[in-house]
Amino acid sequence: MARVIEKTKEIAKHSLMGIGIAAMLAGAAQSQQAINSIEVLVNDEPLSSFDINQRLRLVIAVAGGVETEQEFLKVREQVIRSMVDEKLQLQEAATVELEIQDAQLEEFFARRAQGLGQTPEQFANALAGIGSSKQTMVDQMEAEIAWSQLVQGRLGSFVSVSDEEVEAYIQRIYDNKGKFEHRLAEIVLLVDSPEQEASVKANADDLVARIRAGASFPDIAQQLSASSTAAVGGDLGWITAEDLDPDYAKAIEDVAVGDVADPLRTAGGYVILAQRDRRRILTADPLDTQISLRQVHLTPEKVADPEAVEKFRSVAESLSNQETSCAQVPQYVEEAGADGRPEVGILRYRDLQPQIRQAVENAEIGAASDMLTMEDGMRVLFVCEREEATVQEPNFDAVYNQMEQQRLSMMGRRYLRDLRRDAIVDYR
Repeated sequence: MARVIEKTKEIAKHSLMGIGIAAMLAGAAQSQQAINSIEVLVNDEPLSSFDINQRLRLVIAVAGGVETEQEFLKVREQVIRSMVDEKLQLQEAATVELEIQDAQLEEFFARRAQGLGQTPEQFANALAGIGSSKQTMVDQMEAEIAWSQLVQGRLGSFVSVSDEEVEAYIQRIYDNKGKFEHRLAEIVLLVDSPEQEASVKANADDLVARIRAGASFPDIAQQLSASSTAAVGGDLGWITAEDLDPDYAKAIEDVAVGDVADPLRTAGGYVILAQRDRRRILTADPLDTQISLRQVHLTPEKVADPEAVEKFRSVAESLSNQETSCAQVPQYVEEAGADGRPEVGILRYRDLQPQIRQAVENAEIGAASDMLTMEDGMRVLFVCEREEATVQEPNFDAVYNQMEQQRLSMMGRRYLRDLRRDAIVDYR
């Protein structure tokens, strides 16, 4: 469930540990160099210490902070690698005069803010609050968009998926009815030379530990993954067990839904795999039941006020003892002094936190749930609509697009690898 102020506070809170270390290291470094000195030249184009530190603060916040100088240096090294890749991607886009318009970047920034339940202004303020900036995020977006368009434009025509291949894939789906398929996500960390092996492996181990401790896999993937899937949080979509790379299949064999596997060494570097979901093929799963939810939500700011809590609790208890409806939720919000968003949206049971799923799984339409006290505040939930799960038949066009994108992603990785090989990168 999207949170507005809560997500901002979480980012800011997690960033504090890392910023303290960053400040210490920056203080030591500044005695020898200016704060905006050039740290890396990528084909004679500079990456400044200011730009690197702005991105670093963002990544540290996303990763949940750092506690030691060693951890900080690992993250910094990976950030620099990612920024070098972005510089190479933008340089290559410039060779074909590919430019991303400011309006498009603003639109993408607004979408990312919306994904956190924030306005663009709130998101920009949240970034500034952790010592980063909107421009840092926009620069990263520009590289993502430009690279996606460049790969599509230059390599798209070379991707070949035949009707026979799609039909064979669909037939395998029917042949595997009742068996499991997996929804995976990836973080790709590349090893470009033997000298990088140890540091990249250590960074991969560190990221796995952070994710298992609660850091956001999609956010880290967006910031650090070298794969084209970074733009969608590393999401690889649904893959049948039969179509999984054997090494991938072995890596996730005993990984529970919501957990991540240990780093997997591949030909190009290390991959961190997350088991986002698992389901039986062509079998209706109760967890795929969709519900439309509304809520009366008291955010943590007001939970800190005893009078606000007492007022909310009184209304919440009265709702459980009377006939209620979704149409009256705005009225309940006002009566309870709630300040969170009433609209939650349409979600599947499998998308819900266990505490919320338990509260709404068997609820009557329009009835108020018991009051829930959670990390992001207090709430009463209302199920407004329910659509039972049905079997999703494979769609030819969807399968075609999935196969096409998988092959294009692989070609994009090779393209970037070649750019790295030919680049002149001077670390100062």
